[in-house]
Amino acid sequence: MTNPAFDFNAIIESSKKAFEPALKFNALAVQGFERVARQQYAFAGELLEIAIKQMQLPSQAKDVNDLTAKQIELTTQLVEKTTQRSQDMIKLATEQQAELTKWYDQAAADYAAAAKKAA
Repeated sequence: MTNPAFDFNAIIESSKKAFEPALKFNALAVQGFERVARQQYAFAGELLEIAIKQMQLPSQAKDVNDLTAKQIELTTQLVEKTTQRSQDMIKLATEQQAELTKWYDQAAADYAAAAKKAA
């Protein structure tokens, strides 16, 4: 009895097709993580700058009123930056969710088409 030739190319092609959605998902996850990490890194730098300014205030203030005014100014800057960063994070999350939804819909459609073809 002879065995038919084993088609390695068919296995490779089917493996590529099977892992394609997972690779796309991984790329989307890495992209999202990178965007959030860069955002957080920039925010940490801003917080550090404000903390340094806060530490320098007592030596730069002329009197208690001046110190209080400068602290209020720094606090206002912090609130503005925090609000902006929060809005940026919401935007990033919304964009990432849209990309993942698009990926999921495409993967589900591909699997449904493959199942229908196989049936």
